[in-house]
Amino acid sequence: MKKSIPKLEVLSDSLNSHMTYYKFNKIDIHLSNNYRKGRINAAKWLNDLVFYYIQKEANLIEEFKEHIQKQKKELSSLDETEFKQGLFDELNIVEEIISK
Repeated sequence: MKKSIPKLEVLSDSLNSHMTYYKFNKIDIHLSNNYRKGRINAAKWLNDLVFYYIQKEANLIEEFKEHIQKQKKELSSLDETEFKQGLFDELNIVEEIISK
């Protein structure tokens, strides 16, 4: 999972470069304004999509933690047994690991 954020950040940098190039570069006179607008709009849309997925990935750990808390709450109604203690010990260890 950690590998996707750096790739998305590189992609975002590239898209920002494309937007800048097509917005301000007048050297390529053979490019029409409509073509430039198309490239700029596509790059902007893609950059927004990249941002969405970066945010989504950043929230995955929080969603995971919430799911563990929900599971612990549901399991709390079990009788106090070694089985229940084993469940809670494992859930607590995983919570601790992802909180670091």
